[in-house]
Amino acid sequence: MGAQGETRAAQFRERYEALESNYFNEDEPPPFHYGTHYSCAAYVLYYLMRLEPFSRLALTLQGGRFDVADRLFHNIGASWRSASKENLQDVRELIPEFFYLPDFLVNKNMFDFGTTQLGKTVHDVTLPRWAKGDPKRFVRIHRQ
Repeated sequence: MGAQGETRAAQFRERYEALESNYFNEDEPPPFHYGTHYSCAAYVLYYLMRLEPFSRLALTLQGGRFDVADRLFHNIGASWRSASKENLQDVRELIPEFFYLPDFLVNKNMFDFGTTQLGKTVHDVTLPRWAKGDPKRFVRIHRQ
């Protein structure tokens, strides 16, 4: 997921080469391309926070509150841009639910996820225009 384009791939190669050129001691961590893993429990909770029991697990992970609204999964396009272009620390991959479970995109439990710094209330996930606001359509087309 990290190297979706040549520019981004070059950035990861440059990082690796810079770390490699400064690697002198075997007691130090070796050079790496990605500073984080592409999949972990926290990423799964990030995507599934609208569904039980994942919402309760997300609350537990964050000390009883959902994370700051701006850091929550609330927009497919913004998450894609972050993981594919904008943020070298974001290399998370999609979870299987993107291909079969539209319910994870809808806040049926009416959780209060707060408001972003731009004043947007975080509720259902904002879908790409081609999904026409329909999570089922999103999953069906996304599977193609």
